[in-house]
Amino acid sequence: MGTKRRVWCADIGDDLGAAVRAALAGAGVLDRLTSSTRVAIKPNLTYPYYKPGVTTSPAAVRECVRVIREYTPHIRIVETDGGYGAWLAAEAFAGHGLYALAAEFGATVSNLCEEPSEPITFRAGRRTYQLPLPTSLVRETDVFISMPVPKIHCMTGLTLGYKNQWGCIPDTMRLRRHYIFDHAIVAINQALKPVILGDGTYFLDRSGPMEGDAVRMDLIIGASDAGAFDRYVSELMGYPWSRVGHLRRAVALGDMPAALTDLSFNKSPSDFRRRVFHLERTTRNWIALSGFRSRFVTWLGYESWFGRVVLHGILYAVAGRPVAPQAPGHPK
Repeated sequence: MGTKRRVWCADIGDDLGAAVRAALAGAGVLDRLTSSTRVAIKPNLTYPYYKPGVTTSPAAVRECVRVIREYTPHIRIVETDGGYGAWLAAEAFAGHGLYALAAEFGATVSNLCEEPSEPITFRAGRRTYQLPLPTSLVRETDVFISMPVPKIHCMTGLTLGYKNQWGCIPDTMRLRRHYIFDHAIVAINQALKPVILGDGTYFLDRSGPMEGDAVRMDLIIGASDAGAFDRYVSELMGYPWSRVGHLRRAVALGDMPAALTDLSFNKSPSDFRRRVFHLERTTRNWIALSGFRSRFVTWLGYESWFGRVVLHGILYAVAGRPVAPQAPGHPK
């Protein structure tokens, strides 16, 4: 496959394990592993229980760990507490069965919010900013495997390989940095250099990342880097990358190729396209979007008394209260 950035898309069929192995091998990940390689695996646990199209499936995480364990025993599964203190990482680990999985394979599970961190520095416009990242990922990880779920996102348009690393910021108030998101997320990925193993059992259409239409796709997608993954999968979904701010930023910096011809892949993304994905923002989304784009509105809405009491009261009156997370099978 040469020196080009690599993507391997595999149909799950009747064998999830074979698809995971093929994607990891095709993306060049397995070639990087030895018995001393320190691997960190970050699923997308943006809900405390498994929710198809929203969180990475426990089955996909298990198969990833199982394959990697054949090469190295040094495996950690990592995540941070939910944004705005919505839930603890421990709840999401338990809700996805990851403590039992780690015990089965001799891996460990880590809440990145409880670890030491260090700043990275990047520029956005004329200003320089800093963000904390876990020292264990920056300095003590040899291969970082990010396991996103491909989704339409109500704020950014898409959430694919790059955006999954927003959950590496060990701060439950990371929403304070949304106004510089496009610059920050590319800087985070440049610092962490993840390989990607996308869980495409389900994609999410319409209004992700938490709500929307879960679409069964039965795909596992491996990529040598986030830029390769996001360019390929945006094409697969039929959603133009040029409509996504952080992907435009990645292309401008040379971190993501604009042309598919700059990638090496086993099959064209159009071969796997079963529908064209669309963004449909709800009333709540439009209200929240103003905060996503503005530092002042974020402070006003989430940190000031006026925002927490008065503005949230108005929001709930207009758009309804958010539904509390519920375990699978819980009576509604």
